[in-house]
Amino acid sequence: MGDAALRISAAHADTADLIPAGDDWAVVSGVPCQHIALPYPWATTGRLLALPGPPTAEPVTQVAAWLRARSPQWTLMVRAEDEHQVAGFQRWDLMPVLALQGPPPSRPRSMADIGPARDRDEFLVPYGAELAPLVTDAHLAAGRMHHLVARVGGEPVGCARVRLMADTAYLGAITVLPTWQGTGLGTALTIAAGELAAGYSDLVWLHCTPGSRALYERLGYRHVDDHALLVPVPGT
Repeated sequence: MGDAALRISAAHADTADLIPAGDDWAVVSGVPCQHIALPYPWATTGRLLALPGPPTAEPVTQVAAWLRARSPQWTLMVRAEDEHQVAGFQRWDLMPVLALQGPPPSRPRSMADIGPARDRDEFLVPYGAELAPLVTDAHLAAGRMHHLVARVGGEPVGCARVRLMADTAYLGAITVLPTWQGTGLGTALTIAAGELAAGYSDLVWLHCTPGSRALYERLGYRHVDDHALLVPVPGT
């Protein structure tokens, strides 16, 4: 892996982003683990990629026990290059990692005004009320999290979040209401979040999907690694 990939993996040892969600998290055998009360495998996860080397059987066993005790659905996050070393698990999802190369591009003109979220309810309009456990008042007050909202006529139509992890800055929660998709608002939000993130770190990164990768690459992001979410193989 390159230097960016190594820094991003190591940044997952930082637990500052876990604290605002509540008390249901722990560092188990050197692995930050968290349970969030949402019905998705990714909501209860252990960051094995925070370990300084490939995961071995002992931390995998300990982390799996902690996660299994909290939810019937859970995942292990690993570097894709290491997933073959985690016996008894299979890939649930692959998350390409893109890092911003150079300064963020100039922000295009937009009908939307982009600025800090006024409160959690405003952020949740585009993000989705069902994801409320991910956007509490404690999240908005956390010094290492920054929440942006795009407004048109004073009404929230899009959002994004910058999460500082160790010496890196992670972009996430980039969401645009369906009626505003295809208008360039997602591009404007991504650039605005990148500008904010670049003020805190020289390494700005995000996870992309197959459908969003081309957009981010047009904005100067380049593939540096792949992270995989693993679930237990049925019957094991």
